[in-house]
Amino acid sequence: MNDGAPTPVQLDERERALRESELRLQQVLDNTSAAVFAKDRAGRYLFVNHEFERLTGRNADALLGHNDRDIFPPEMAAALRRNDMLVLLEARAMEFEESGVFAGEHRTFLSAKFPLLDIDQVPYAVCGIATDITRRKQVETALTSSALAVSGAYGRDLFVELSRYLSAILDVDVAFIAQIREDEPTMMRILAFVADDKPRENYDYPIANTACDTVVGHGFRMYPAGLGSLFPLDDDFIEMGAESYAGYPLSDAQGRPLGIISIVSRRPLEQPEFIESVMKIFAVRAAAEIERQRAEDVAQRNAEHLRATVNAALDCIIAMDERGMIVKFNPAAEACFGIREKDALGRSLADTIIPERFRERHQFGLKLYLEGGPGPVLKKRLEVTAMRANGAEFPAELAVGVDDSPSGKVFIGYLRDITERTEAEQRRRRLEAQLLQAKKMEALGHLTGGIAHDFNNLLASIMGYVALAHERSDNGEDARLSGYLDQALQSCERARDLIQQMLMFSRGQKGQAQAIDVASCIEQNLAVLSPTLAEGIEVEQDVQANACAVQFDPVQLGQVLLNLCVNACDAMQGEGRLRLALRDARVEAMQCAACRQPVDGEFVELSVGDTGPGIEAAVLERMFDPFFSTKPPGKGAGMGLATVHGIVHEHGGHLLVDTEPGRGTSFRVLLPACADAARTTPSRRRSDRLGVARREGRVLVVDDEHSVGEFMCELLSNWGLEAHFVSTPELALARVRESPAQYRLVITDHAMPTMTGIQLAQALEPIAPHLPVLLYTGLADRIREPSLPANMLRTVLRKPIDHGQLSRIVDDVLVERGARDAIA
Repeated sequence: MNDGAPTPVQLDERERALRESELRLQQVLDNTSAAVFAKDRAGRYLFVNHEFERLTGRNADALLGHNDRDIFPPEMAAALRRNDMLVLLEARAMEFEESGVFAGEHRTFLSAKFPLLDIDQVPYAVCGIATDITRRKQVETALTSSALAVSGAYGRDLFVELSRYLSAILDVDVAFIAQIREDEPTMMRILAFVADDKPRENYDYPIANTACDTVVGHGFRMYPAGLGSLFPLDDDFIEMGAESYAGYPLSDAQGRPLGIISIVSRRPLEQPEFIESVMKIFAVRAAAEIERQRAEDVAQRNAEHLRATVNAALDCIIAMDERGMIVKFNPAAEACFGIREKDALGRSLADTIIPERFRERHQFGLKLYLEGGPGPVLKKRLEVTAMRANGAEFPAELAVGVDDSPSGKVFIGYLRDITERTEAEQRRRRLEAQLLQAKKMEALGHLTGGIAHDFNNLLASIMGYVALAHERSDNGEDARLSGYLDQALQSCERARDLIQQMLMFSRGQKGQAQAIDVASCIEQNLAVLSPTLAEGIEVEQDVQANACAVQFDPVQLGQVLLNLCVNACDAMQGEGRLRLALRDARVEAMQCAACRQPVDGEFVELSVGDTGPGIEAAVLERMFDPFFSTKPPGKGAGMGLATVHGIVHEHGGHLLVDTEPGRGTSFRVLLPACADAARTTPSRRRSDRLGVARREGRVLVVDDEHSVGEFMCELLSNWGLEAHFVSTPELALARVRESPAQYRLVITDHAMPTMTGIQLAQALEPIAPHLPVLLYTGLADRIREPSLPANMLRTVLRKPIDHGQLSRIVDDVLVERGARDAIA
């Protein structure tokens, strides 16, 4: 009866199946690359596979029943036992790295150990599967060492340290780093060469036909053996017996070739993947350092170029930080401000180069800019005032730029001393003012000369007729008429003086200059002026004794002095102090108030001052213009200062005007000194009146002004002469040609439309060689004796005619002509 127990046949089948299963498991375990083992709680081996046998060098019979102390060294056995006990005690699977010498080689295993449990779940054995991780551990250790080496090395010795670490990690004889020469790409420059752990001297070598040539610009290459048969080797490599080589290219961030990192060994190289991994790490660090050094070299060259540019710049370059302290001061700034850079650095820019009155504005602008406000105007040239070390101020042109630095903003000022440019501009403006003044005075001179010339002709006849009437009235009994004519003649004389002033201004005549004593001129003219002064005007004199003489026309100097004194008295309106001074003076860097020319040198200074209200700026600009006057109508002709201007400048002098509102005015006349002995200035005297004398003879008068010509005829007729008048030189020539001997004298004007008086005399000379010609003109000062023809008298009369002078000349000519006729 079957009670459910297995039959013998069933038992046999089960046992057979179990044995087959164990056999299959044994085959699997024997063919795995991992070492598999099992140990009881006492540490005795219960099972080992073929890999375990191979690693220990013992078969299963020599291992089973034995513990680790019987198989491994004590330290290794103790470590293995500790790990087994930890698994049994905690009854769970664990992993351990276990190292030791296996099959004559130090190896590292990753052992996965887990407990074997009985039916009661109690661990009775430990089973382990050990995987050889020696190579992986080696790579990890090498990579860690590489990373430490790469991160630890820095500076100029970086390439040597990288080479030394690389040769040690890969256990090779030589490691070196080389860079492609930028100036010669076919050459390599050794940056570090370490052989047998010792640095060698760096050198250059051609890359062609070397193992390096197959690496640079390509990729990792390794020649594990037979290096000498593949590439021609250097003597050093031959001497060391180099057998193998590996190289990794160095590239920049854009992939451009930089160089190479290489190793050489006397033994064949193995594990190319491991070698490539390590060399890649070192290559990245070496390439980065080459790029950094190149960038640093470029930056240094740029800095040197920038420094050279800044130092060579003609403009001042001054940099200031956010605190307002100077951080750069180039040589141009040193020369400009008179401060050395080492003394300027760290000093306040405002206190160093900015005048005190502008510092507060500078500091406020800087503060406003740093707070985000508009602040100073940047990158725009401005004209400012700067200050040198000695406190002297000067005009400058400034442009300011701003840049960011690690320590904050830096303000860079580009400053140029424009003193010369400003002075040149001022000189240009002065020259323009002088040119405008000269043109204005020239135009006014032409206008004045034209008016004066025309008026002079009118006055000549008016004054002549008045003089004739006065001469006739002297013989009559009408005293009142004689007084009227005397007043009219005085008015004509004042008009004549005014015309002479106008002509003097327009022609710029110098008169008859001679060495004169100015002190004597002051004394004599003051004697004439004093009786006319108001009672409230006090005269003050300050005349330097032995002042230098001047080369001047004495009459015109008196005219200058009187005009200035009259103006001063008018300005004071009857009450004040008239100051007259004379001194030798040295004048530097002044400007003439009339002609705007610069004034420098030694002068005799004649000054006329008053205590009047001063002169307004608008009046200062025009007061030397002819006919310009601030006096009421009828009180002045406006020719006083214009005449002073003309006389003084034609004698080589200048005028300075010192005036201040409410403090008066001083005209300073600068006269060139001379070394000649001074002459006493003649006093003015009035000519005696003419007596009427009867004369005989025929005279031809030539003048384009009928009124003047007719008056001349009337005057000559009064003297008993037969006078004929013609209005053109052509008519005069025709009259003389008709009868060359009929005239005893020709009196002619000079300025006529078709022919001048001198040209008329020249035309008369071949017709009537012995006929004398007398010239009269309003421009007598322009006629020079050498220009007169032989038949023309040397004396030239000035309009209006001086009757006495004309009478004497006529008498002399008639006497001489009468004597000649008597001889003939």
